[in-house]
Amino acid sequence: MLQKRNFVGCGTEDPVNSFALDTIKPTRGLADNNFLWDNGKVLNVKILSGSTMLKEKVKRYAREWEKWANIKFNFIDDGDAQIRLYLGDKKGNHGHVTMGLGIRALMRDNADFTMHLDTTSLTIEKVLKGTVMHEFGHAIGLMHEHMSPASGIKWRKESVYGRFKLMGWDKDMVDAQLFQKYNMSYTNGTRYDSKSIMHYPISQWDTQDGYNVDWNFDLSDGDKALIGALYPKGNRENEVPRVAISNVARTSIENNPAKNGLSIYPSFTISCSGKEADIYYVSFLLDEDNKFIPTTSKNFNINNNAGNLKKVKLPLGQITSLNKGQKDFEIFIPASELPTAVAGKKVKVWFRVFLIKEDELKELVTFNPSSAVTLQ
Repeated sequence: MLQKRNFVGCGTEDPVNSFALDTIKPTRGLADNNFLWDNGKVLNVKILSGSTMLKEKVKRYAREWEKWANIKFNFIDDGDAQIRLYLGDKKGNHGHVTMGLGIRALMRDNADFTMHLDTTSLTIEKVLKGTVMHEFGHAIGLMHEHMSPASGIKWRKESVYGRFKLMGWDKDMVDAQLFQKYNMSYTNGTRYDSKSIMHYPISQWDTQDGYNVDWNFDLSDGDKALIGALYPKGNRENEVPRVAISNVARTSIENNPAKNGLSIYPSFTISCSGKEADIYYVSFLLDEDNKFIPTTSKNFNINNNAGNLKKVKLPLGQITSLNKGQKDFEIFIPASELPTAVAGKKVKVWFRVFLIKEDELKELVTFNPSSAVTLQ
C-alpha cells in the first residue's frame, strides 16, 4: 500500500535567510519572489529520456500549473531549454530534484539536466502526478510548504533522523529538507497550507503531538491562488529585483606585475528584471586548503578576512556578459594589501554574488573556488 512506501523527498535547494516583499493578498503557500520568471514567460522544456508514454504523462501533469498561472511550458525535442528533465534511475545518486529554484536553473551548465525524477519510485500513477507537479512547482519558484514558519510542526527530530538514515539521508540533508524554517517574508503574507502539493507527507510518529500530513497528489486551492497571484493574467504587482545568472565559468586569478597585485576575473552572464538591483561582487581569498585568510587591511577586508567587495547597480532589462572571450571585468587586490603571511604561497579566490536588500544580503550564487596561483 502507498502508506507503507518509503518516502524519498525531493532534493531541491531551499534558499535561506532571505527577505521578499509581500506581493499577494493572503492565501497560502511559499515562494521566493526574487527567483520568479517573468510574468507570461514561455519556458522551453526538454525531456532528455524516458518512453513516449511517460513523457506525455509528464507534459500533462506539468501543465496543471498553466491552468492557474500566466506561464507556459513549451516542450521541445531540440534546441535550448530552460528546464531539462532527466527521467531515470537515480542518475548521479539523485532522486527527485530540481536543480535551482525558478530562474536559478539558468546557472546550470547547458549540458546538464535541471530536473531529475527517479522513475523507479513513480510506478503508481497518482504518485507520478504529484511528484511532477511538485518539481515543476519548484521550477517556477515555489518552495517547500512544510518549512513554513507558520506551520507550527513539533518534530521528533531523533526519530526522523533515524528513519531517513535508512533511506540514505544524513543529518544535514534532513535538516535542509525538513527542519529548516524560512523567513516569514517567504510566506508572502500567507497562511500555512497542509494540503499544498509542495508539502511533504508527515507521519504521526515523527511529531511530538501526533500531527500528520497525508500524501498530496493534487494542487490545493491555496496552490492555485498563490501561483495565480505570482503569475497573474494582468500585471504583476509590487515587483522585486529578479537577478538571473547564467553561462557560469570558473573564476580565474593571476598575478598582475604591471599593477603590482592580484587580478580576479569571474566569468558569467547577468541580467535584471522586475526592478533594478544593487548587488555585491564578493571575492574571498583562500589558502590551498580552502580556508579563509585573516587580514588587518582596512580596505580589502571582509569580516576580517582578505578579499575585495565591489558594489554594482544592475539596470533593468540589461544583459551583461563578463569576461567572455576577452577580459573586460576585473576585481583587483593590490600586493600591498595582501597579508604578509601568504607572500610566495598559493592562494585561491572564492567568488560570490549577493543582492543588497533593506535588511540583509541575499546570496544569489556561489562559484567554485578558482585554481590556485602562487603569489609573486
